[in-house]
Amino acid sequence: PVFNIEKYVERCAYSILNQTYHDLEVILVNDGSPDSSGQICEEYAKKDSRIKVIHQENAGVASARNTGLNLAAGEYITFVDSDDYICPQMYEEMLKCAKKNHCDLVMCDCMKVYSDGRQEMYSHNIRGGFYDEEQLHMEYYPHLLIMPSIEYPATISNCACMFKNIGQRMPRYKPGIRYSEDWLFGCQMMLQVKSFYYLKGQAYYLYNCSNQNSATHSFAADKWDDYKILYSCFQIEFGNKEIYDFSGQLDRLLLFLVYNSVRDILYSSWDSQSQRRKIISKILQEDIVKDMFKRLDISKLCVSKKQKILTFCYAHPIVIPLLFSYFAKRKDR
Repeated sequence: PVFNIEKYVERCAYSILNQTYHDLEVILVNDGSPDSSGQICEEYAKKDSRIKVIHQENAGVASARNTGLNLAAGEYITFVDSDDYICPQMYEEMLKCAKKNHCDLVMCDCMKVYSDGRQEMYSHNIRGGFYDEEQLHMEYYPHLLIMPSIEYPATISNCACMFKNIGQRMPRYKPGIRYSEDWLFGCQMMLQVKSFYYLKGQAYYLYNCSNQNSATHSFAADKWDDYKILYSCFQIEFGNKEIYDFSGQLDRLLLFLVYNSVRDILYSSWDSQSQRRKIISKILQEDIVKDMFKRLDISKLCVSKKQKILTFCYAHPIVIPLLFSYFAKRKDR
């Protein structure tokens, strides 16, 4: 997907075209960019016959990725966000692993790259190596939707995954979801695969942490509305699976969305404090949230003592004024 990213798209395209594995089909989907991103894509297509450029009206990253999925003809599929870039050996090493181990999905680690040049490996708290179908069920399904520590699951990084192209049976991204759209897709893919290999410690994907315009770094007052749609999609996809009971994970997933939403509002300077307090109270008074807290045993959560106290506060919104006082003091430090 390419959108309004003229500052970074050349670096991204160059890193893909200069892979040590050359037999690639590169689909660049320009999602209605108002800047010169689309033109830059066309210039690269003139130089390299492996590139296909698709121009579409702006419909969001989910739609752009679906456009690419619908056109992809290769045996394996992977994504690159256009403000990121990849190591030269990434696809050769991942494809070699997939072929050697007969894997449906291979995942590597990411390297976070900051504007000051610092780099930090982003790895996952699961074992590396091969998982067959039984091992997926026993070892991976218990944290397929969310980690016990109330953090994203491993496949949140769709771009660090290479998965077998299964055509129309492959999940599609849900259009209209602006945040964490790759979360749902990654979980759906993992539920379909019969074998998986995690190249733990091999950080071939370079994640750009300096692009403050990305959805990851932006604040939106209506983010909770998007999160509710995302949660509803998770409920539909995983609420009544015979293969595994994901009910506890769905509760922790919703808790994670509450954590994110409330934290963003508390730390933002958007609107007045009284208005932000009203919005947080409204979130915590939602029926789905209240029902989740009724089912949740906060004492058994795998989070810090401080986070458990915050969770208790969220479960009892009458203490919201105290929360604002606490976060205001932290911001002043």
